[in-house]
Amino acid sequence: MRRLRFPVLAALLCSIGGDRAHAQAPRSIELPYQTIPLATLSGFRAPSANWTIAGGATADRSHPLALTADPGTGVLVNQPTTSVHGPLVTSWEHGDIDLSLDVMLSKSSSSGVYLMGRYEVQLSDSWGVASPTFDDMGAIGRRWDPKRGVGSEGYEGVAPRLNASRAPGLWQHLQISFRAPRFEGKRKVANAHFVKVMLNGVVVQENVEVTGPTRAAAFDDERATGPLVIEGDHGPIAVRDIEYKAYSGAVALSGLHYRAWTNDAIDAGWMTSHPPTREGIATSLSSEPAGAPNRFAVAFDGTLSVPTTGRYRFTLNIDWIGSEASMQGDKVAGAWLTIDGKQVLSNNGAAQRVVSDVDLTAGKHPFALSFFKNRQWGNNRDVQLWIEGPGVQRQPLHDESLLLSFGNPMNPIVVAPAAEPVLVRSFEWHRGIKRVTVISVADPMGVHYSYDLAQGAPMYAWRGPFLETTQMWDGRGEDQSARPMGSTLEMPGTPTLAFLSDANAAWPDSITDEREFKRGGFRLDKAGRPTFLATVRGIAVEDALRPDANGVALTRELRLHAPTGVSTEGVYVQLAQSAHVTPQRDGSFAIDDKSYFITLPAGSAQPVVRQRNGRDELLVPVHFDRGEARVAYSIVW
Repeated sequence: MRRLRFPVLAALLCSIGGDRAHAQAPRSIELPYQTIPLATLSGFRAPSANWTIAGGATADRSHPLALTADPGTGVLVNQPTTSVHGPLVTSWEHGDIDLSLDVMLSKSSSSGVYLMGRYEVQLSDSWGVASPTFDDMGAIGRRWDPKRGVGSEGYEGVAPRLNASRAPGLWQHLQISFRAPRFEGKRKVANAHFVKVMLNGVVVQENVEVTGPTRAAAFDDERATGPLVIEGDHGPIAVRDIEYKAYSGAVALSGLHYRAWTNDAIDAGWMTSHPPTREGIATSLSSEPAGAPNRFAVAFDGTLSVPTTGRYRFTLNIDWIGSEASMQGDKVAGAWLTIDGKQVLSNNGAAQRVVSDVDLTAGKHPFALSFFKNRQWGNNRDVQLWIEGPGVQRQPLHDESLLLSFGNPMNPIVVAPAAEPVLVRSFEWHRGIKRVTVISVADPMGVHYSYDLAQGAPMYAWRGPFLETTQMWDGRGEDQSARPMGSTLEMPGTPTLAFLSDANAAWPDSITDEREFKRGGFRLDKAGRPTFLATVRGIAVEDALRPDANGVALTRELRLHAPTGVSTEGVYVQLAQSAHVTPQRDGSFAIDDKSYFITLPAGSAQPVVRQRNGRDELLVPVHFDRGEARVAYSIVW
């Protein structure tokens, strides 16, 4: 579960000037996270012997607390015993922090991540739990006071919004945005709080205050800083890719003055060749001083104060730059940022977002921002300028309170699961390509999936909320697409069935010829679940995807019928395609660096793993008996 950041956005390179500006392309809107090297345990205080460095980990899903370490480096493995079960404590301390890490749990295991060694986010094997509590994966731990009396010792604690956990033995991605308690002298004036906790891409906690240390914390007092602590006495766990950003200051704008222009034809040179329509004192950056939603220009100047010397990343968004040529270019929009009299960022109207890095010394710097809009209509979410730097959390320099006042924002339109299956046709984006023949199926068991009818292939599977359809049903939308919700598992979306001339022949990325693949719609069973129908080179295919009895896996059964005279030579079914397909000791296959498992029923034909173009493919040769064949497997996550 890798690299899903709190804002997950790609950024575009800007042109910059000045000898202190640095650029790369493409550019993230965020500065890089700091990492804890895991070649040794040197980043931790006197680690106990239950913690070791490994190259990976494997859990036995059929046996509780069974986790083995693989040779190598880069992964922390905790294998506690009754006598050795100490926590892992970082050698550094933090206050405000954004933290990212991957964890793997064995069956029935549990642990916890303690921010500042005091405030716990639960790590627990919660796979399949229908109604998670404050003891489950992603929960905020309870506080504990024996003085409250037997049965009442525990209090507070917050269960996750939903169960986004995955199966034992899979890597799970956790992101925590945490703010430390605030003190004036020795007096606490604000509680610690979790701004956001995301598990496997899903928000499970948001804006949760913690009034004091939670149960089993390393410290029972509260301070402005403390170490990161991972619990070691509750069961085996593996941890990798620990990354963080620690914050200690903020930037500020002061002395802002604005000049604004309005005209039927504004361009890049208008601000230097015409007197302003109005000018005055400003309290923040926005297009509000223009007094008009279209055909305007605004220029600000003032002072930017930064707390620390170092490299700062500026990101400028102009949302009224569109995706079509008529909505782009220096006749439509533009923006320029100047610091210390040097231009450090510019946008010539080619893209909505531009990014620049600038080295600044601690203290005050002359600041100027100019931008214009030469369109009669368009997205009016206003200009947005963000900054991030050493010890400075990414923060807006614009007035965020004005963003919602522009345009006609709409709450997300979400299709919810129901007492019977729900089927929705839509467009959906998949690996950068808009699929236009998608049907998404919500099941009452809580296991949902999206399926490309044109390729006969599942694209996504997930549990939790179903489908966000705002782009489809809110007016014209931008791309008329739907979006899976919940903790989403991505599958290759390539054709499931193919004829290969030999075992090394390339698997098709897609099928566009109806002689190769012809859609046949679907039929519903008594419960309302669809079975998809197609014909592949004359072979009739029935494709049924169903939740398993426990709602923790998606089973798939393909039934094939080859009429007399239709060739069945070289027919294969693709079960998975990813960077890594690894056979497991229990006969299953771990897919995409242990993002999910593929399991087959006993007695199934043995799959083969092959590598093509740097990717692994898991294929099953199809054997027909009197024109009939069946292939079944389960997707476990």
